[in-house]
Amino acid sequence: FKFALKSINSKKTISILYVIALSISMTISMLSINISSQIQEGFFRVDQKYDVVVGNKGSSTQLLMSSIFFSEDPLGTLPYSVVDNIKDIDETMKVVPIALGDNYRGSKIVGTEPNLLEGYEFSKGQVFGEDFEVVVGSNVAKAYNLEIGSQIVSSHGAGDAISGHDHSDSPYKVVGILKSTNTSYDNAVFTDICNIWSAHSNHDEEAHNEEEHSDEEHHDHDEEHSHEGEHHDHEDDHEHSDEEEHIHAHDHSDGEVTAILVRSGNLGNANQIIKDFNVEDKDLQAINVTQTLRKLMGNVDISKQIALILSSLVVILAIIIVVIMTYMMQKTYDKDLEILHILGASQGKTIGYLGYQNSILIIVSLLISLLSREIVLNLANKVSSSLGIVLAMNKIYSLEYIVLLAIIVFSILPLIFYILKNKRNKGE
Repeated sequence: FKFALKSINSKKTISILYVIALSISMTISMLSINISSQIQEGFFRVDQKYDVVVGNKGSSTQLLMSSIFFSEDPLGTLPYSVVDNIKDIDETMKVVPIALGDNYRGSKIVGTEPNLLEGYEFSKGQVFGEDFEVVVGSNVAKAYNLEIGSQIVSSHGAGDAISGHDHSDSPYKVVGILKSTNTSYDNAVFTDICNIWSAHSNHDEEAHNEEEHSDEEHHDHDEEHSHEGEHHDHEDDHEHSDEEEHIHAHDHSDGEVTAILVRSGNLGNANQIIKDFNVEDKDLQAINVTQTLRKLMGNVDISKQIALILSSLVVILAIIIVVIMTYMMQKTYDKDLEILHILGASQGKTIGYLGYQNSILIIVSLLISLLSREIVLNLANKVSSSLGIVLAMNKIYSLEYIVLLAIIVFSILPLIFYILKNKRNKGE
């Protein structure tokens, strides 16, 4: 073993190139299988929850991505009364409105109803119930060290945490933290839809007050004093108006939503919704989730195939380099074995020396590959999370092990051939 270490140290360049080539082939093989499989599973998981989405007219893909994956901007708003219209078709259907428009440090705040979170497990706390309570996804809680009772301030905008207007007058209180789901829910914040309406009505009122204040600055000083009484009356009217608007925001009949998720329960209900809403005289559309996902998956499959072809070419090239490096190393084996024979080493020990040397290089390559896989998977997760698909860092597929084993076998084949050839020569 010591002699094997010294031998590797004496041929650093070849050894380093061997390790680099082998670790690259291992890393790319595992990553291409892992990432493509998790993205595909992420799409299929969504298909099981809702079969119809209703929203404004526009891109069906954008409607799907914004309402289910929370990764795109919404197409616009529609009146809450549409929710009641859908429920009238069949009261047994699960109909869930969502309203997007605010964010917490870039994470979408989803205004909805508690039944959206049915079936999801909580690591802490419970579902929202009172005014300005929120449930946060596991990644949001981890990223910002949020606990039950933490207060957060939302910003206006569906994902712009920097330029968005802060709703500092309406802070939210964390009452629940979801367990990790490896879905878009891990990166979102959920609250009652009425809270979104209240926050936005307050924001509109502030904008109106600022505009009035700007107009008042153009009046001269004397006129301000002469109308001081009227100004106080006007402020009182605004305070009264604030209270009325806050109460009014909780009236569902006047609220707006950005999309409506529907689990119809049967194909007849789904077809009825799609038929009712996909008409020319309405500015609305109803999409079939499965069909839209299949169309989206068709594009993803093409990208996946291209990625797999490119990955395979890189892996094949890396394996060729490994084989070449192994043959180059064999030139030094004869000299090493000669020294071992002079020192009185048996044939078993010389084979052991070759085995140790190859095993050390493979183990080092494997460790580098696993570390690289972890780093790249984290980077890939940041990209895929923006699409609403969260990758599980600890998930390993059986195919990864199979490919890994195949690469290791290919890397040691030249050594096996060398040992057999060496034995045959000695036998002759």
